[in-house]
Amino acid sequence: MSTRTSRTIEMRPAEAADQAFMEQLYASTRTAEQRMGACDARTEALLMALQFRARQTQLHALYPYGDVAVIVERERPIGALYVNYGADEIRILDISLLPECRNRGIGLGLLRSLQAQGVRMRVPVRLDVLPGSRAQRLFQRCGFTLNGANGLFLCMEWTPPLLT
Repeated sequence: MSTRTSRTIEMRPAEAADQAFMEQLYASTRTAEQRMGACDARTEALLMALQFRARQTQLHALYPYGDVAVIVERERPIGALYVNYGADEIRILDISLLPECRNRGIGLGLLRSLQAQGVRMRVPVRLDVLPGSRAQRLFQRCGFTLNGANGLFLCMEWTPPLLT
């Protein structure tokens, strides 16, 4: 899956060599409340790596055929996109960018691309998001609507116009 979303943003399948970057990216998405502030830096890094691996294991168990892509800008990894393409939905499992790459329209472009795929496949695009997060506001701007809750997360969905 090599997809272009602009002249400088591309996606490529994640590889084993991307593991360290993916761990760093995961840590960069954790808020102060989600980090272990009382720990020393080394312990916190170890715990973040363990959390990342647990999350990867969980996603793979739930979605064994999910696509994991690295988002690349000028050959530099800047983010990741996890998507499961099912027969009845496209499910965004995770979309994340390094802090310095956020608020530049990259996430918006990726969402629009997934919505276009939903139109072509004639299926809704679904995801779970933490309430009140900046990501939730982005999804709402892209036309995603609330469709229930799943534990701590809100379930959101965008339905192609022909399916409504």
